[in-house]
Amino acid sequence: MSQTYLSQGLYTVISQSDECIEIKLTDASHPIFKAHFEGMPLLPGFLQIDMVAEILDKEVDAITSAKFVQKVLPDERLVYTIAPTKSGVRVKLTNTLNELCGDFKLKWH
Repeated sequence: MSQTYLSQGLYTVISQSDECIEIKLTDASHPIFKAHFEGMPLLPGFLQIDMVAEILDKEVDAITSAKFVQKVLPDERLVYTIAPTKSGVRVKLTNTLNELCGDFKLKWH
């Protein structure tokens, strides 16, 4: 799937499979980081979820649980780990220090 207007130039996919995606975020000059938040750039939570769906060419039908545990900063390398569940998928987002950044339970098609 191609990147949306908001995510255009925001990340580069380093490696990808159905179970694991590694990406590299761009620097703080990206408009998303300038807008969220000025002087303390963070990747918005909704984009943490939208990006994995975008990369896998999925459409999110429902977010049944979303925990944002750790700040996601510009220039970070991130790993999405995707596991099927009885009612959808569970996606864990970690940084290069293997710290949990997000834990999401999603339904998508």
